[in-house]
Amino acid sequence: MSKQQMDAVLVGQTTSQETQPVQTINDSSGQINKEAVIQSQQIIKRGDSGKLTTNDYSKQQAKQLIDNMPDYALEQYVNKFMAADASDVIQNKRRFAERAVEELYNENDNQKLVGNAKVSFDYFMPEVSANTNQVTKFAKIYAHLDTRGEIPTDKYVFVKWINNQTGQVLLFEKKNISANSDHNWVSFIPTEGWQAGSYDVRFYQFNSELQPIAQTTYNIYEVVDLN
Repeated sequence: MSKQQMDAVLVGQTTSQETQPVQTINDSSGQINKEAVIQSQQIIKRGDSGKLTTNDYSKQQAKQLIDNMPDYALEQYVNKFMAADASDVIQNKRRFAERAVEELYNENDNQKLVGNAKVSFDYFMPEVSANTNQVTKFAKIYAHLDTRGEIPTDKYVFVKWINNQTGQVLLFEKKNISANSDHNWVSFIPTEGWQAGSYDVRFYQFNSELQPIAQTTYNIYEVVDLN
């Protein structure tokens, strides 16, 4: 799921709605849980206008929505936004959703991780992160991942890219990588361009547990608009 798709599940307001055929869901008392049915069968589509941050809704609200969503609806939703082979990697869709909510709201705790992450302005793995004090507004920044051979190779990785000042999660999704390489990268350009501030990039193993494997922080002090 992309950040926009994740937001679609968590946002409390809709701009449009798609409803799937109703299926009955019984709670432990045998009664039909109508609220869960309605809630789980809303697929919310947001337009490109307006920014969304984790401040727009609480972690408790997000967790409650996941908890109330029945297994069939949760699995359908995860499958809808992933290629079949990627979805198959996620053995436990509910645990994956729970961990995604946790990581969406968790701040970087700077814990020591097995991998090494760096940033640069091209796809070559740098020895040290590039100087990002001054960047052009629409510069492509590459976040590099070096697993040091300590992480099982896979063709996917999960990435969280966040603006620490605004709380806006810029990227929160699965990315394809080279399965047979310890060195990989993900590139990104914000739709509205970079802003001055501090940014975190965190890589996770793409599995049900979304285990963090590497992270880095970089700062932008000046943004140059070439237009």
